[in-house]
Amino acid sequence: MSTQAPRVERRVLPERGTVALVYAAGVSAGMALGRFISLSSGVRGDFGLSLAAFGWLVSGITVVGAALALPAGLWIARGDLGRVLSAGLAVMLLGGILEVVSPSVLLLYTARMLEGCGYLLVVITGPLVLSARCRPATERGALALWSTFIPVGMALASAAGTLAGVLGWRLTAVLTVVPAVVPLVGARTWLTGTGTNDARQHRGTAGGLRPVLWLSVSFSLIALLGVTVIALLPDLADHRGVPAALGSASTAVVSLASVPGGLAAGLLMHRGLTPRRLAVAALAMPCAAVVIYQVSPWAAVAAGAAVLMGANGLVLAALYASMPTLARSPYALRRGYGLLNQAGCLGSLFGPPVFGFTVTHTGWAAATVLVTLISLTGLALFWTATRTAAAAG
Repeated sequence: MSTQAPRVERRVLPERGTVALVYAAGVSAGMALGRFISLSSGVRGDFGLSLAAFGWLVSGITVVGAALALPAGLWIARGDLGRVLSAGLAVMLLGGILEVVSPSVLLLYTARMLEGCGYLLVVITGPLVLSARCRPATERGALALWSTFIPVGMALASAAGTLAGVLGWRLTAVLTVVPAVVPLVGARTWLTGTGTNDARQHRGTAGGLRPVLWLSVSFSLIALLGVTVIALLPDLADHRGVPAALGSASTAVVSLASVPGGLAAGLLMHRGLTPRRLAVAALAMPCAAVVIYQVSPWAAVAAGAAVLMGANGLVLAALYASMPTLARSPYALRRGYGLLNQAGCLGSLFGPPVFGFTVTHTGWAAATVLVTLISLTGLALFWTATRTAAAAG
């Protein structure tokens, strides 16, 4: 008689289901990032925040990632990715609830940083799960889709913000907190047990670090532009005398404009176009910035912002999908995603307050100059990364 314990089969989602579940987790993180953007007037009025201070609140969720994304990426890859993703979503929920009930500025900012811990776990674990569960033929497309989670989440948060005049900012914020429950349950049920290959097999592989560093800085700069343009759009609408509801609705629609860009990047890469060529779309962003910040009609401003976000989404997808090519081993890939997310968090952290400070002291026209300098630098760094990787063979 056999004494072997019965094997418990782990339930496994099909590949498309896994991509959908992981993407839902990413979108909930994007909603957390964009929670306060369309609630600017209510939050600033209740807590007496300046535009620069409000910018720190918007980007404060990325503080933890800006400091710890790289070591967190290396640590996360050693364990159960499904459990880490679930834990990140649970911490995000807790932080979001505390923000909604916060009676003071101190608790509000503290809760935002707590939420940032969960945000960090989600944004690092997501692409690792996709790399672990997707076939090589579909991995690049899945990563291109993943790159759109921030604009989609921010668009949904902005759409919820149109109800702030009826519900108040606290109840409206609740609408951006609860969606994380669905991927939390799904990750606990379907993704527990997901792991990566043993990192120790590749610990000695140091190749590809320089290209990854250049790519990460480029990603930081391009990501900074997308988050900042959306974060400040409601304030630009207020400056132009546009009704708050229209400003919030415009922000939601403009946020979604980056999604077609990201999806188009995935389709074009599937058809053989290289990320290096796709990145040329970064040149459209300075042109769009001229329209956004130096043209008066709001319809033209919104159209310019949509063009900028479309180009931003396409370039970010190209950059994100380049990581598996530039990294030389599974260990380098995990290190690369840690660096990429840390750089992205740094850009999202400093972008809104820096732009807010500049606009406050020099006017909105200065934003055009910043967009131009940042987008051109990001493009140059990405081309440097791909050229360095190619030279290394």
